Amino acid sequence: MVEVIDVRGLERDKRISYIFEKLEKEGELDVIIETEPKPLIKKLHDRGYLVKLKEEGDHVKLEIREPKIIPGSCPGASTIFRPSLEIVKCPHCGADIERWTDEIKGVCENCGKEVIFEIDSCVQWCEYAKKCLGDKYEEVMQTLEELKSAKSKIVDVRKYIKMEEVK
Repeated sequence: MVEVIDVRGLERDKRISYIFEKLEKEGELDVIIETEPKPLIKKLHDRGYLVKLKEEGDHVKLEIREPKIIPGSCPGASTIFRPSLEIVKCPHCGADIERWTDEIKGVCENCGKEVIFEIDSCVQWCEYAKKCLGDKYEEVMQTLEELKSAKSKIVDVRKYIKMEEVK
């Protein structure tokens, strides 16, 4: 059951903070207010809420809902839910390597060396990542942490080697 709050008696300055405070606890609300509050609706949209406005006589009712995210529907999560096969070059020998887009490492069949792959992911910064990925969220975060750890162990020796110009 969605909670209904009436903010018609509240000062304008206190309305927005009160509504967002309630949304933190409830997730969804119906808000009764005098007229269409465009600045409030914009703030709700900016935070990802869906807002439906209904005029009801002498007041307006805002139905504020969290968006229903279908796991894997986000384009940023598509590589996690629907990995695809791609060909990348081995950084050691230049040979082609087949990899799935959700893999962080593999072994080059040509030279036998381990290769760490780049992963394109919005999971680290997107505020909806937990909802979007559901049960896979922790697994993906662990994978990204492993990638970060593996990369930190790689030493770029080019800065230690003096290159001479070939004429």
